[in-house]
This record gives sequence, C-alpha cells and structure tokens, in this order.
Amino acid sequence: MDKTDRRQGMADVAQQAGVSLSTVDRVLNERGSVSDSKRRKVLQAAQALGLKRLLPSAVHGLLRFDLLLVDSATDHFRRLAVAFAKQAQMHRSRLVLQRSTWQERAAQQLPELISQPRVPRQGLIVVAQDTPQVREALQAQMAAGVPVVLLTSSLPGMPGATYVGIDNQAAGRAAGRLMSQWVGPGQGAVLLVTNSLLYHAHQLRVKGFLEVMAERAPQVPVIGPIECFDDDDLNASKISDLLGRPDGVCGLYTTGSGSTGVHRALLGSSRQAVWISHEATAQHARMLREGVLSLVLDQDPEGQAEAAIQHLLYANGDLDEAPQVKPQLRIVIDETLEGSLS
Repeated sequence: MDKTDRRQGMADVAQQAGVSLSTVDRVLNERGSVSDSKRRKVLQAAQALGLKRLLPSAVHGLLRFDLLLVDSATDHFRRLAVAFAKQAQMHRSRLVLQRSTWQERAAQQLPELISQPRVPRQGLIVVAQDTPQVREALQAQMAAGVPVVLLTSSLPGMPGATYVGIDNQAAGRAAGRLMSQWVGPGQGAVLLVTNSLLYHAHQLRVKGFLEVMAERAPQVPVIGPIECFDDDDLNASKISDLLGRPDGVCGLYTTGSGSTGVHRALLGSSRQAVWISHEATAQHARMLREGVLSLVLDQDPEGQAEAAIQHLLYANGDLDEAPQVKPQLRIVIDETLEGSLS
C-alpha cells in the first residue's frame, strides 16, 4: 500500500469512527494521548474496513472489566463466580476483573454501580433486572464507548449491548415439550413457579413453557407464573398449599432456584409430581438420583463466563476475530449425570 492509499484508508477510518484524521494517526501510530473510548472507535472502524496493517491494542496497560453480579447464594451464581475467577486468572497478564454485587431488593444499587465505576473501565459485564433506571445507566455507558455484555438475562430493545447466554424462550419451550409428554388430562394441574419477572430471562422461560403447554396439552391446567424469588421458604409454603388442591397436581416447572424449599414441599406431599428445574448442580444430582427431580435444563455458566470475556477482549481490539464460544443449553437426567456437573 503506497502513501496515498494509506492516507485514504486512514481518512475512511476517521469518517467511520467520527473522529479527526489526526486522531486516527495518533491511535494507529501510537503518538500522543487519546482517550480509551476514541481509541476503541478508531480500532473498531479500522477492523470493520479491513485496514491492511498491524493494529495496536485499544488500551495501554491492563484492561479493566467490571463484573456486576446479583448477590445470590444460588448454585448458578456460585458457578458463575468460580468461572469468572478462572477466566481472570487465565488472562491475568492482560486484564483485571473487578467484581461487585448488588442486592435484588435495593432498586438503586445496580444503576449506581453501572454509572459510578471505582476506576475507568474498558468493559462491563452485568446481570441486570429490566427497569428504566438500569436501561438509562447502561445506555449512558455505551454512549461513552464502554462495551457492555448482558449476562444470563437479556434486555430487549437495547442496541449495542451483547447478550451472552442461552435462548431462554427455547429453554421454556423445551420444559413445556417434556412436561406435555409426561402429563395428561385428568391427572391434575401443572404449577409454574418463577423467580422475579423483572428478569427478562424468566419472562421468556415462562412464555415458552406456556406456549408449548397450550399447544400440546391444552386440557392440562397451568397455575402460575407464581413469583417466589428463589426463596426456599416461600417456595415450600406456596407449593405445599397448591399440592393440596382437590384436583391434584401432576407437574411442576421451576424456572429459577430455591430447590431446597421445593424438595421440602414435594417430600411432604403424598402425591407424586413431575418436577423440571434449571441448573446442573450437586444438589440437583442428589435429587435426580432420589427420583424427586425429573430433569434439569443447564445454561452453561462456564461457557457464559468464557464468552463474555472474549467479547470484551474483541471489543477492545485484543482478539482478531469475533468469539466463537457460545453457551450451550443442556438437558440432564439421572442417567447422564456423570460429566454434567461442574
């Protein structure tokens, strides 16, 4: 590429990135100081245009990614925390992963953590409830040039954010398909118990489940969704009350956690019910072997952690190609337990 072609290529990058030609020159030739957000825009434009030259890193020194997880004691979030710790250790020469937690019932905590980083960040990974305040805070971060990854639960109509996780509507539909093959008319009702419907993931699981039950088992009544917020005591209380229905209960789909409470309710009932839940954990392995739990749908938190980190590395110009890792939806029964647990 001759000098004229190189200058034209840099001009094209400047136009696409919305910056001056001198800014492009400083970024590509490592001259002078340019903000991280502008460096990222220039390098993303250069990648998109296929500029034929070796591109520098988007950030000098270590990248700093913020991980905002809900303060939950469930096995899913314990697995996520462990998986991200492994990723941070694996990439320790290139990034620092700064983990914070927020309380589900303290509505303002999450928007504040999103909006007020302790130090400048080059990426944000967040498990988010769907509220106007959260959306506004995330949009402000993306407008400032911070790449955002939504973990476990997506936010519809949030352009620019990358969702990393399973197809939750497909997971709900899978649960509905399996449940419809086990239960039939006259056997009783199916209970649908969920966490908080402020999470889009649980909305989608509920929607998918109800769709398939209506299609394949329209004569079987479905009670719910009943929000129990992954609370063991609330699960035990509400499910125990419903198991006493005169017409009986033949099935139960729990879209979230709180399985200790569910287990307590089912063992306290004289009636047997098909129970479908989520996550391949040691606790669920014991319940599958007992025969109380019928199957679980696992959302691969280890794959989520790996994909999230790779997406942010790619957004910062540290990977040449978009990440190929994709979390896998897995169906686990007692016969497939070996190798299914992390």
